[in-house]
Amino acid sequence: MLLNWAGSGVGIGAVDVTTLGMAAGSCLALVTAIWARPIGMALGVMDKPDGARKLHAAPTPLVGGIGLALALAAGVALSAAIFDGLTPAVSAIATLSAVFFLLGFADDRKHINPWLRLVVGILGAGIAAIAVPGLRVSELWFTDLGYGMMLGFGTVPFTVFCVLCLKHGANLADGLNGLLLGMGVIWLMLLAPWMTPATSVMLIPIAGALTVLLIANLNGRLFTGDSGAYMMSSLIGFAAIEAYVSQRGAMPALYLGSVFLIPVLDMGRVMAVRIRRGTGAFTPGRDHLHHYLKDWTGSSNRAVAIYLLPCAVPALHAYLGLPTLAVMLLQIGAYAGLLWLARNMPAAAPAAPVRIEQPQQVYGGGSFKRAPKPLRNRE
Repeated sequence: MLLNWAGSGVGIGAVDVTTLGMAAGSCLALVTAIWARPIGMALGVMDKPDGARKLHAAPTPLVGGIGLALALAAGVALSAAIFDGLTPAVSAIATLSAVFFLLGFADDRKHINPWLRLVVGILGAGIAAIAVPGLRVSELWFTDLGYGMMLGFGTVPFTVFCVLCLKHGANLADGLNGLLLGMGVIWLMLLAPWMTPATSVMLIPIAGALTVLLIANLNGRLFTGDSGAYMMSSLIGFAAIEAYVSQRGAMPALYLGSVFLIPVLDMGRVMAVRIRRGTGAFTPGRDHLHHYLKDWTGSSNRAVAIYLLPCAVPALHAYLGLPTLAVMLLQIGAYAGLLWLARNMPAAAPAAPVRIEQPQQVYGGGSFKRAPKPLRNRE
């Protein structure tokens, strides 16, 4: 699915490219997952429970972003090999994603002031949008409604605003095992039909890595970390912008917005509520939709499944042709309904924690011992 350009004359079969890319990304992510604890301990990126917001049983490695970064490197190499070099868009997307990965990695090691993260995000996204015309939204095409709108001087600010909304929305949604990585899989599936060939090839290993890391994350073996959240959101976000610009109206603006709507909408609501309370927009809390769903259902897995349902609604347009305005209204209605239910209906009794046996490599005399069994859920 990631390649909608079979027979485009790139010199290698699309199936072979997909297989090679998926295998490379999956293997790199698998190595990261198997060695997650030694890597996390060596790099100082272990997420320790605090008894308040972080309720997982044992320190957990924040190395999911490392697996994605390795997959991105493989994707860049694969794209360069097939197309005899990197396109300006691929170079810019990969470079910015690497910058955001390093920013998130530094934040995982030692908390960085949120305003500094915001400034770095603005500068990085702004430079990419200015340097590469294909990575900035200069016109909004409302294809279903029959009109478009030029942004003029607002082109770069609007592009930066969109990227930052996705970056922070994705990071704030990373509160339950499987949620962020599940959204990443859905985003790639929804955007695949419109992607340009070079960027599509670059993202094939990312798709393989997301699948493996999703399984590892669901089993509590690792967390994505800020490095993974920042990198994945900027990578897929700018790839989506490039796809939108390259289609010149074939991809409606409302569709692109609907793909990322749920985490961004939830981020906006939470920040508005916190500002109104006087606690600050960036103050941590447990007032996101996924928190309410988890408390309501008593299960992290059920909460994640319910949250991802409205995220997948844009498929009704991509594959069935439902008007984009109807898709977006359906998503907003689903979000509002789920939020009301989760906050007002009686909470379910919490499920007993599920312990998963996880063989971990513990160094000492060259032997392998089992590490303590961590709880499955992150929160």
